[in-house]
Amino acid sequence: MNHAIGIDVGATKIAAALVNRAGEVLASRQQPTNPGRGPAAVLDDVAALIRQLWSAASAPVAGIGIGTPGQVNGDTGIVRNAVNLGWEEVPLAAGIRARLQAEIPIWIQKDANAAALGEYVFGAARDQDDFVYLGVGSGLGGGIVAGGRLVTGANWNAAEVGHLVLDPAGGRCACGLYGCAETVVSGPGLLHLVHHYREAGHHATDLPSPATNEQILAAAAAGDDLARAALAQVGSWLGQIMSACVALLNPGLIIVGGGLGLAAFPWLVPAARAELARRVLPNSLHSLVIEPSQVESSAVGAASLVWYFGKGGEAIR
Repeated sequence: MNHAIGIDVGATKIAAALVNRAGEVLASRQQPTNPGRGPAAVLDDVAALIRQLWSAASAPVAGIGIGTPGQVNGDTGIVRNAVNLGWEEVPLAAGIRARLQAEIPIWIQKDANAAALGEYVFGAARDQDDFVYLGVGSGLGGGIVAGGRLVTGANWNAAEVGHLVLDPAGGRCACGLYGCAETVVSGPGLLHLVHHYREAGHHATDLPSPATNEQILAAAAAGDDLARAALAQVGSWLGQIMSACVALLNPGLIIVGGGLGLAAFPWLVPAARAELARRVLPNSLHSLVIEPSQVESSAVGAASLVWYFGKGGEAIR
């Protein structure tokens, strides 16, 4: 059984995994990204992680998949405008090939696309050809599979749901726009909302000030009024994003992933469903399923690129 190496390059950490065709993680590595050192240093670290996992493989490595933030051209292997990494234009695939000095296929995609394909090949969407993936973490990312095909768009910018403007008078986003969805549907967005609710004084709370997202989730589980109100509002905004996806794509499944998306799933989804019912035709909601991600690591999603694009020498599904 062939193996694949998956690399997820995040703003805070690089996750790497050696994965078999069943989606099992055979070996894994993780280290801080420290993007302030510049792209070359980050690519050096990625190549070093690949070498470590390659040496641990007990079967042929069919290829390498890399997920990263930004506008990712899967044909040229170039990443542009990765604001969370401080990358303007980085030839990621070519840079890794040069460092490895080995003949091996490399596929790259934006991180949310890789996560969506991970669900399609290994996770919650294994029986679904029409679905949307929404990753809620430090930002908000999206991936779309329609008719069994990944939707990348005319210039690789499809499913940029995090930069759909919900409120043009809202706060400034890192992308330069105002009121982007990820300014409110994200970990930082939740922290800002909790602070705003505390200042308004409309909800009772035992939360410390300032609070972490982990403390907010623990407080919500304990019944804290402010924590639950804030999570419900984030869920309502998430429902607005889901509504746009449902109206345009009519998916059978929406998968919610990301660190915050998974941890806050029990509070986000009821509010999102209520928002969907207010905004979308009933027939579009009748069979819609909303599920949490089933892929254990973001690096597994990246590894799935090998089987989706290159088939890894085996059938994809």
